[in-house]
Amino acid sequence: MLEELLARPESKTVEFKENTLSIQKIVQTIIAFANTAGGTLIVGIKGTTKEVVGVENILQDEERVANAVADSISPSLLPSLQLHSWRKRDVLIVTVPHSFGPFYLKAKGENDGVYVRLGSTNRVADASLISEIKRLKEHTSFDQLPEMHATFDDLNFELARELFSALNKPFTKSTAKSLEMLVEYQESQYPTKGALLLFGKDRNRLFPDPLIRLARFKGTSKIEIIDQAEIKSPLPLAIDEMLAFIQRNTFLGAVIHAAQRENIPQYPPAAVRETVINAILHTDYSTKRSPIQVAIFDDRIEITNPGPLPFGLSLETALSGVSQLRNKVLARVFRELQLIEQWGSGLNRIRDLCQQQNINAPKFEELDHFFRVTLYPRTAKIVLSQSWHIPIVEYIQQHGKISAMEAEKLWKLTRRTATNRLKKMCQEGLLVELSTGPFDPYKTFILTEPGNQPRKT
Repeated sequence: MLEELLARPESKTVEFKENTLSIQKIVQTIIAFANTAGGTLIVGIKGTTKEVVGVENILQDEERVANAVADSISPSLLPSLQLHSWRKRDVLIVTVPHSFGPFYLKAKGENDGVYVRLGSTNRVADASLISEIKRLKEHTSFDQLPEMHATFDDLNFELARELFSALNKPFTKSTAKSLEMLVEYQESQYPTKGALLLFGKDRNRLFPDPLIRLARFKGTSKIEIIDQAEIKSPLPLAIDEMLAFIQRNTFLGAVIHAAQRENIPQYPPAAVRETVINAILHTDYSTKRSPIQVAIFDDRIEITNPGPLPFGLSLETALSGVSQLRNKVLARVFRELQLIEQWGSGLNRIRDLCQQQNINAPKFEELDHFFRVTLYPRTAKIVLSQSWHIPIVEYIQQHGKISAMEAEKLWKLTRRTATNRLKKMCQEGLLVELSTGPFDPYKTFILTEPGNQPRKT
């Protein structure tokens, strides 16, 4: 168990602490884990080097953490505290489940004491984040909220009816109610925020900035713009506008089959479409002034939407197929319009579509308050690993870990050279060192998580 945790970097769901002296920061991490996506805190590990230093009095530290959680956090939270021994060193593993909060530091109160996890850091949640946590508890999304400054007449009923009619489906006021585009509130009827995003006539009043910004850059950096566009169209129409911009700013290759030419897009159209729709469905529209951004470079497309993964989801769980809708009204309407075919995580489908066509795997990143998917073209070159990486990776895949002595024999090098190479592979993020200190004669090395491992070419 410990080796699996050490193979992972500090992240949204993992943190290492050398000891319990900074008990206040430990409590903040536990709160942030509970509010965000759950997580595991390991005490007795140096965060920078991952040396297993252990704790001197494990029972005392366990009691200290348990008391701090009970005394400092509201509402009550019950993390799992496990004592673990590794090569005569004791570590404390604190496992925190995600729960419906918001959980907060009693001393600061709910307004100032709610913490959330952004990357590998804890942040004080602002009012909008606290509202989102509360909506999750009530099973309500932002786009289900009524917009009291609008009426049914603010919806482009003709556009909605036209799109539904194209699929031989009626669109009536009753349809709008069943899709939660219209809701009752205080004995009156209002369009939801989702309805205005989908079919609002004058969304500039509520969403004054463009919902989507696109740019084609020259080369591989954001220095010179070749083409750009802003989209304010209703979201069902925005999809095709985004795809048209991407198509005109990417290339077509060709394969000749017996006097017939087959055009091959630079990026798989299905994967691009899935990424675009995923960004629209999972954007946090409560931020209002942060648009979806599409950046096209010579070697990649970056599609970035405001809003990290919804509370309760980590990147690992999302890629395992678990999904959670951020915008329920948008998703229902997209489903009715057959813009999405099935419920579930679009991330897996994006990855599978690229894999089926032997294209570099897409990159998924949570960047503070944003989520980014990077797609790579058919012509992308995989960065070659050093040839001496390969036997080490293969050995660890077969045996689970490797020591410097085993690497020395495998490479047929001196112990010093082998050790230096192993350290370099750790610095490159390929391996993780398991040790009790820099001079531990029994140190071993394991692979990082599969997503961080190099490809062999």
